[in-house]
Amino acid sequence: MASGFPGSIDNFTDPLTTSALNSPSHAGQHQDLNDAVEKIETYMGLVKVIPTSGTNCTVGATGTVTIGNAVTTFTVNGAFSSLYENYRIIINGGSATNASGLSLALGASTTGYYQILSYGTYATGALTTLAVNNGVSWSYAGEVSTNSIALNIDLLGPNTAKFTHIMGFYPGTVGGWQSGYHGVATAYTGFTITSGHAMTGGTLRVYGYRN
Repeated sequence: MASGFPGSIDNFTDPLTTSALNSPSHAGQHQDLNDAVEKIETYMGLVKVIPTSGTNCTVGATGTVTIGNAVTTFTVNGAFSSLYENYRIIINGGSATNASGLSLALGASTTGYYQILSYGTYATGALTTLAVNNGVSWSYAGEVSTNSIALNIDLLGPNTAKFTHIMGFYPGTVGGWQSGYHGVATAYTGFTITSGHAMTGGTLRVYGYRN
């Protein structure tokens, strides 16, 4: 029985303790299970990526990146490849010496970044909009404070020779939504995160969206 996932949920026949090896077929059971697992691996959503290396950070065996001690910038290499078209970057934990924004840049590119951030204060809900017009990075990708480092953003096509688009929440002392693009048609494998104040600790994880 070939797996029907994701169009339907498989309904396997469970053998009994008294079942013979050919009723249901033992080999058939293995084939069905292998087929189902392969389908899950193919269609599952976010898959954690293991970057190849980092600067001012360490990359663990499972792909978790730990930000260094008192650094204002760090680089993650080998995070994007042709295996996935779209990616998510999440940072949580750690701290900084003061509050400021987090900027994100692709590879060594320092031009062609466009971004809109609309955010509101938690006290009043008053809205403010900030823009980046042909900047050196996406300036409002996330935020650091004295008790957290936070970023949650999706990148569309960073490893393709086309414009890269971003979208995501702005998690911080204010809350909002951001979107933008990088107007340089180049494929990238890594990125750099920069803060206005020294960062210590915190974990970064990169996930690829299954195609």
